[in-house]
Amino acid sequence: MNPFRYGQVVKGKDFCRRPELVTGLSAQILRGQNVYIQGERRTGKTSLIFETVRNLPKFRMVWIDLLGSKTSDDVLKRILTAVMSIETGSGFLDTILRKLSHMKPVVGVDPITGLPTLSVDAAVELKPDSIAGILDLIASQHSKRKPLAVVFDEFQDIMSLKDAPETLAQLRSKIQFQSDISYVFAGSIRKKMDAIFNDPDSAFFKSAVPIHVGPLNRDIFETFIRDKFRIGKRTLTPETLGAVFDICFHIPGDIQQLCSALWETTDRDETIAASSIPAALDLIFTQELKGYETILTVVSSQQLKLLTALARLGGKAPMATAFLKNSGIPQASSVRRGLGRLMALRIIFHYEAEYRFVNPFFRAWLLHKKL
Repeated sequence: MNPFRYGQVVKGKDFCRRPELVTGLSAQILRGQNVYIQGERRTGKTSLIFETVRNLPKFRMVWIDLLGSKTSDDVLKRILTAVMSIETGSGFLDTILRKLSHMKPVVGVDPITGLPTLSVDAAVELKPDSIAGILDLIASQHSKRKPLAVVFDEFQDIMSLKDAPETLAQLRSKIQFQSDISYVFAGSIRKKMDAIFNDPDSAFFKSAVPIHVGPLNRDIFETFIRDKFRIGKRTLTPETLGAVFDICFHIPGDIQQLCSALWETTDRDETIAASSIPAALDLIFTQELKGYETILTVVSSQQLKLLTALARLGGKAPMATAFLKNSGIPQASSVRRGLGRLMALRIIFHYEAEYRFVNPFFRAWLLHKKL
């Protein structure tokens, strides 16, 4: 059985150790400190949080995913849905129905699990000032005997709301008085997370301890990867492992995806050389082709030219004379506009003075196709 897991929350033996981060996050949660966790996509933020809370005695977690949120109504309904994960007893349901009666909550039954569900009348549009009542419900379920950790994932997407400042202000005004509950805010777009927590004009300015999640410790992660391959009596050469890290820009989730493909395209008792990587990449290309083709339909010919140049030349100096000459794009202003558009589409992102592909396998595909 393929031992590599990616694109999902991992725990236990599938979680690669991050001792310093786990210890630091545990300490903050135990003392009720609010935390914001920033890290690029697929660096393992979600798994870090789950593994940390899982190992805290008696703790329960309220998980609120804000990915793709567009309105405060959507945000509030997601929070309310998450509240139901705390407790499903009839007493708690009665409390919700009583305290949130103005929201017209609707109780149903999940046909698969048989557990009660909670939704809000579709005709009711929730406003930011409804936040207080929902957070009060969360606080009512927190105790020393059954403590809570409340997690907002992809918290930066709250900035996409028309009434983002008001929504943030309402959240902050309530959270600041719940000093014994740890709120964890995780996000993958640094610029937006910085705007929330480091801008003096933001309601959340300096309201949480920052924790940065970067690439895993190289030695620990290499040992983790080798041990996984040993399960199938496979051995990686140092050159192969180095190439995997380079192709994936050291991003843990992408490394595990490529290792999974290497597992699928090699045999038991095989020594996996770097020459095995193209077959593994071909497998990934086949799996992701529709996504690549979708990108090609939404970018202009000039933007595609820029993407192929970034794939070939790298993204450290895309406005430099050498890049312009080799890319075939004559004007730096055209490159600047193209970069902005490609970042808005989340095809590339800016990381430490360099433009990188959100999906490194799309970059590899562009190089393979020579578009």
